[in-house]
Amino acid sequence: MEIKGEVLYSNVGISFWGGVCPITGTIIDHTHSLYGQCITDKILCIPSGRGSCTGSQVMLELLLNGKGPKAIILRDADAILCTGAIVAEEFFRDECPSIPIICAVKQEQFDKLKEYSSSMMCIHSNSLSGQQQSKVTISSSDKEYSYSTRNLMELSDTLQIDSENNMDHQSEATRMAFQTVKRVAAISNATKLLPITCAHIDAVTFIGQGGLRFAQKLAELGGKVSVPTTLNSQSVDRRRWKELGVDSDLAKNANAVGDAYLKLGCEMSFTCAPYLLPTKPSFNDHIMWGESNAVVYANSVLGARTEKYADYFDICAAIIGKVPNIGVHLDANRQPKVVIDATSFIDQRILPNINSGDYSTIDSFFPVMGWLCGNLANGHVPIILGFDALEVTTDNLKAFCAAYGTTGSTPLFHMAFITPEANSDSEVELMLHNCEEGTVEVTIDDVRDAYTTLDSGNIDNNSGDIDLVALGNPHLSISELKILADGVNVDERPKKEGTKVIATLSREVLEKGKDHGYVKELENFGVEFINDTCWCMLLDPPIIPKDPNARILTNSGKYAHYGPALTNRNMRFGSINDCIEGAKTGRMKVGKTALPVWARSFVTRSIRLLTK
Repeated sequence: MEIKGEVLYSNVGISFWGGVCPITGTIIDHTHSLYGQCITDKILCIPSGRGSCTGSQVMLELLLNGKGPKAIILRDADAILCTGAIVAEEFFRDECPSIPIICAVKQEQFDKLKEYSSSMMCIHSNSLSGQQQSKVTISSSDKEYSYSTRNLMELSDTLQIDSENNMDHQSEATRMAFQTVKRVAAISNATKLLPITCAHIDAVTFIGQGGLRFAQKLAELGGKVSVPTTLNSQSVDRRRWKELGVDSDLAKNANAVGDAYLKLGCEMSFTCAPYLLPTKPSFNDHIMWGESNAVVYANSVLGARTEKYADYFDICAAIIGKVPNIGVHLDANRQPKVVIDATSFIDQRILPNINSGDYSTIDSFFPVMGWLCGNLANGHVPIILGFDALEVTTDNLKAFCAAYGTTGSTPLFHMAFITPEANSDSEVELMLHNCEEGTVEVTIDDVRDAYTTLDSGNIDNNSGDIDLVALGNPHLSISELKILADGVNVDERPKKEGTKVIATLSREVLEKGKDHGYVKELENFGVEFINDTCWCMLLDPPIIPKDPNARILTNSGKYAHYGPALTNRNMRFGSINDCIEGAKTGRMKVGKTALPVWARSFVTRSIRLLTK
């Protein structure tokens, strides 16, 4: 087979979910260098995917809609993107006659491809005699570039299957799930399967008919999960969708996806923060979790072990109760390769604010740093220095993990003397000694650029008016509910008329909040609560403001990153106090004054002057 196409090159990875429109194939991530370009029928060259586990769902819908690329050339093999194409082939073969070639090349070869951006390239795929895998040769039209590698979509089995793990003779649903797991395992050359203690399914979101039909097919074929399995946020509040004004067709499809996974034996949790549930995993547990923020939290904060598994793979692994022995399930792959040193920045910028008694914007530092560290890690597991000088809460780590998951391609970070695997002098010293990629110092320019990127709606002609305050991405914790309740009651000012305040949270946390009285206090102020779904799925009016020029204020780095592309609205970012103040005044500061003091260039000089 031979294909020809135009090269679309970037040295920055793309999260297909929130980054590529599944209907048109257009890149919609406003922070990406390829923003506005279309990947349909192109040869897409990116170092890897990044961000959301739902990229596989977008890939499936692209292929079913005939809007996929002809080929994807990666620097690093990416199981999330491959999974979407594998499911298209395994479950919808007749409807997806054109499956893209997906291959990975080494760093040096990938860098050379930049020279051929917008040029035509040819990819020739030859099946090797007696094997399932094929050899792929990539060549430029001028013949100056030629490189051979494997087609990740046509690999031979690598798993060494014994009688205990052989599932080819079980139910049709189990057989199809097992076949999908085997093909994904081959991408990483996995040889064994590991039993898991629990699973969390991310694929419960309704992206399109392909994902719905996939789940329904597994249920119709008698599929059942074999381990305790929780569900991520779905696309609507299952109980209140009509009251919230959600489109009936969307509600029907979204609830149908949820129903299919419940039929498969999953628990009715519907939360993007499963680590807040009493059933959260323990240190060193091998688990299978989808949802990027939860995966990063599980690995980094809980010390459990899970790859950032693709949607669709997640339910397949839950059915067979096993995952491949790959990635951060293995000790060697949990070791950091790069040091991100924030010590100087925290000493000079953050601690002076805290020491002066100003805590008002410190919580926003954590999602900003999570977003930044995901970028600075450049595909490696990092160890991050300097945070032990702060009083870091689980809510701070939750915010950090969610933002890290939007930009980082690895599902794990270590934070010196904070996270469980880097909690002693000896552990930290060993990690620092083995970081072969060196040290990256966090600078004021890095932090300021990260903050302004998240606060993308802060533009010169912005009036500062706020139409919606969006809280709870990831879902609110009980301690965050208390902070909000205390914040709205700090004075007697009411919520600004015309400014909506909506928070998403799990049913379990909502009930706890009612028991503590927080929910009643916040409802009296004017906060509206939504269960079962979260902001990354709430994409349409009337929950999202109808006016395309509306402004949404959030304290979530994750929502600030994905929100502009998902909602086509102006996204403002700030601290929890900014959100409370925005709810009371209907406004958010604009221009340079919107930057917290610790992100402004004049801070260091001012501190020096004050200490003379």
